Amino acid sequence: MKKILIILTLLAFFVTACSQKEDEDTLKARKIMEYHKKKFDNLPLSGRIVNGMREIEIKAMQYRWEPENIIVKKGEKVRFIIESIDVPHGFELEGIVIPNWDPDKAIRKDDKAILEITADEAGTWDLVCTIYCGPGHSGMKGKYIVRE
Repeated sequence: MKKILIILTLLAFFVTACSQKEDEDTLKARKIMEYHKKKFDNLPLSGRIVNGMREIEIKAMQYRWEPENIIVKKGEKVRFIIESIDVPHGFELEGIVIPNWDPDKAIRKDDKAILEITADEAGTWDLVCTIYCGPGHSGMKGKYIVRE
């Protein structure tokens, strides 16, 4: 009987400790999310409005995007004009499906791709190159930020 009581006590202790850890992790995650929501607040909106659509010119080059951060407002229609400056590059906003676009399609040097989307959801997504462009390829990232 004593052994069962000790086992139940230890089990209760571990369950309580795990739930406290989960609460700490949840709080840390919320703080990180809040930080990222406010991190880009001072940056101006990207591109310009042309015929009611936010038009943003993006240059892809080893191993960066120009501009690195793309900021739009929720609800805006957005046109990306992506140009490769040096070698073939791919374009993807991780987690966002771009109509009529294959992220594995190469944008060759001096070519342009014109993509259009609507900024339906506020948040921050990674902008990545999907075509291997050299040893710095994995670090070729930018941010796509949609503000409320």
